[in-house]
Amino acid sequence: MHAPHDATSPAIVALGGGTGLPLILSGLKLAGLPRERLTAIVTVADDGGSSGRLRREDGSPPPGDVRNCLVALAQADPAIVELFRYRFEGAGTLGGHSLGNIILAAYTIAEHDLAGAAERAAALLDARGRVFPATVEDVTLVAETADGRIVLGESAVASAGSPIRRVRLAPATARALPEAVQAIAEADLIVLSPGSLFTSLLPVLVVPGIAAAVTASRARVALVANLMTEPGETDGFRVSDLARAVLAHAPGLRIHDVLVNVAPLARNVTAHYARVDAEPIPVDADAIEALGPRVIAKRLLASGLGVRHDPRKLARELLRLARQARRETRVRAAQPVAEAL
Repeated sequence: MHAPHDATSPAIVALGGGTGLPLILSGLKLAGLPRERLTAIVTVADDGGSSGRLRREDGSPPPGDVRNCLVALAQADPAIVELFRYRFEGAGTLGGHSLGNIILAAYTIAEHDLAGAAERAAALLDARGRVFPATVEDVTLVAETADGRIVLGESAVASAGSPIRRVRLAPATARALPEAVQAIAEADLIVLSPGSLFTSLLPVLVVPGIAAAVTASRARVALVANLMTEPGETDGFRVSDLARAVLAHAPGLRIHDVLVNVAPLARNVTAHYARVDAEPIPVDADAIEALGPRVIAKRLLASGLGVRHDPRKLARELLRLARQARRETRVRAAQPVAEAL
């Protein structure tokens, strides 16, 4: 039993999907937190690739983002983890499908929802954390563009041809998974993960009940700023624009910290990204702080040719914030007792 350890360990909840959330989880996995103190709340708005095919052909909720997070947290035999990563080749019925997605689809049938499927898969993978879909209902991402058009489907957003003004989910009656809401209520630190802003992070926040739970929580909220713009989603954005988009979709929510990278990017690397219309996101610290958050500037860049966060460096900063938040919570809880004495 982990009860004594649980009482002192900070609880971290991370929201998002895509590649950003698994990267955060892979770093935090190594921190030694009890399983119950690390939780991912994952988008289920995906409608492309293997996930989208399963959704269209079998009516299964899209499992891809859940699978990626489970694999990031996995501590099982590498052979089992590799099975979840395996992708079929060719143009046949299975071509392009991830075996992990198919396993999750089978578990979903057995458990009657994706939340139960994720729990079964987490046990198989010996995941060092919990993975909850933001909702178990069948939802579609709806985007409103700057030129007034409505775009349906996560995979259509990047090719909308106009800046995205706002996103929401249909049906509007969809509700957050209760276990996800409970995890948020018990968190010391809530992490808004980097990655696709309008198709990974915001589709979690706009699930009815999620943003309200974050706003009501006593947790510290940290936004990890993206390193590069994403064509079709965040063209021309500065870091303050990322924060503004979050706040616009979750009125009343307070972002306490924005983590930004200050390690320089190599010129040949930025030139490579420029060929696909992506560029480094400028850090406009004054504009960020004018919105309320504190800017935490660190060297968070991973080594190598690509541009991505270093999971260990990011985890170190997030753990520092979580422990600080945990101490502050204890002080607040002790104050009424001290005043009564």
